[in-house]
Amino acid sequence: MELILLGLIQGITEFLPVSSSGHLVIAKYFLKLNLPGAAFEAFVHFGTVLAVIILFKKEIKELFMSLFESIYKLFKGEKLSSIFKKDLNSKFAWFLIISSVPAAIIGYGFNLYLEILFNKTLITSLMLFVTGILLWLGNKNYTEGNKNILEISCKDAIFIGLAQATAIIPGISRSGLTVLAGLQRNLDREFAAKYSFILSVPIILGATIFKIGKLSALNIKLSNLLLSGFIALIS
Repeated sequence: MELILLGLIQGITEFLPVSSSGHLVIAKYFLKLNLPGAAFEAFVHFGTVLAVIILFKKEIKELFMSLFESIYKLFKGEKLSSIFKKDLNSKFAWFLIISSVPAAIIGYGFNLYLEILFNKTLITSLMLFVTGILLWLGNKNYTEGNKNILEISCKDAIFIGLAQATAIIPGISRSGLTVLAGLQRNLDREFAAKYSFILSVPIILGATIFKIGKLSALNIKLSNLLLSGFIALIS
């Protein structure tokens, strides 16, 4: 029953600017569940990333095709800037990769420290407060942007990627901070949200694969873990 509740919390909060990981840490504290933090979060997050893949399946398929086509063209000697002008999807795909790099480096390099943070309720609570302050300040100083995939720059992608890397800390909202970062770089609000949603796919898939070796340490039946992920998916 507790795992179903955690899956429900994950599904409801993942794409709200409130930090799903932070709420999972606090929920585990009140439910008195002793689960390895980051490993469990990764598997439950996998359910919500499946929802993103289903929602954006057409766009993600096109991004993959454009990415592989651009790699082929690079080997043929064509410049990346030229490829981007001809195919905006290839630009989108490469910029998503660029935005994923900071979080991948932080997640891998500081894995042991992050495991500790995912079991610290007080730190998580403070980070939720920080998230609220950042979003309030961002909304207060918000000015309408108009950048889309045509105008977005490599600097924009790096800036959003650094925001996502910061959001590895439980209590800092990944979706909230990446959308806010996009808006600060004058991205169109709708495009900033879309960029944030699709950006969640590579980092969450990567985290799930990285943590799969710790499945046995969770001391949970695989069927129960899958059920928790399924609840996150459908909610």
